[in-house]
Amino acid sequence: MGVITSESNPLVKRVRKLHTRKGREKYGEFFVEGIRGVEQLLENGAAIRTVIYSEEVCGINGGEDLLSRLRENGTDVCRVDGSLFGKMTDTVTPQFILALVGIKDYILSDILSKETLMLVIVDGIQDPGNLGTIIRTADAAGADGVILFKGTADPYSPKCVRSTMGSISGIPVFTGNSVEDTFKVLESGGVKIIAASTDGDMPYYREDFRGKTAIVIGSEAAGISPGVREYADRFARIPMRGKAESLNAAVACGIILYKAVEQRLT
Repeated sequence: MGVITSESNPLVKRVRKLHTRKGREKYGEFFVEGIRGVEQLLENGAAIRTVIYSEEVCGINGGEDLLSRLRENGTDVCRVDGSLFGKMTDTVTPQFILALVGIKDYILSDILSKETLMLVIVDGIQDPGNLGTIIRTADAAGADGVILFKGTADPYSPKCVRSTMGSISGIPVFTGNSVEDTFKVLESGGVKIIAASTDGDMPYYREDFRGKTAIVIGSEAAGISPGVREYADRFARIPMRGKAESLNAAVACGIILYKAVEQRLT
């Protein structure tokens, strides 16, 4: 295939549509930008459908090697004109390579048998940067998955994908299930539900996060919704010693997750 130079090319149009949630739902895919991002897709065995690049990527450290690896892997690789690539990307400074990735549907019941199961449940966090950081943190902490309830940001939006720093393909993200159905499945698997809440009766560092556990993180503005709170077994709080009214949701998630990691390692 030659170099794609026209904005009317079907592949170019498709990438542009992936900037919207409607487009991502239509094609069942999202895109990841940058050399490191595409490398992580390969490392994680993600369902890469097509990689698009412009010749400028060959001038970046690791660019040519990545293209060779992709071709050896049998990945469909397409070259576009440099000026055209800039019109497809979501970043101010294009990184000259992006991958179209199939959105995978995960089934929660498939992972319930793991005795050390650790999940993060996200309830109503609308900022894609915050959500992406939570997904990245959950991946780093070795969590087994992130569950997103309705009202939470789209994990496959470009901003969220960038914020995950590659973890969007490194950890299962469960979407689309109702609150009731989700907790029915978790209850059937013997998973305890611990919600982070400012009015929790137990400080997080005294809580027991060992065994099958799901940690619920709500939005900074509204906290955990009433419909989700009713399923919590316990509520854990992070003490606020200073004058700040609240913690960033992603920071709170990290604090609690790594307490869980500490307990599981000692």
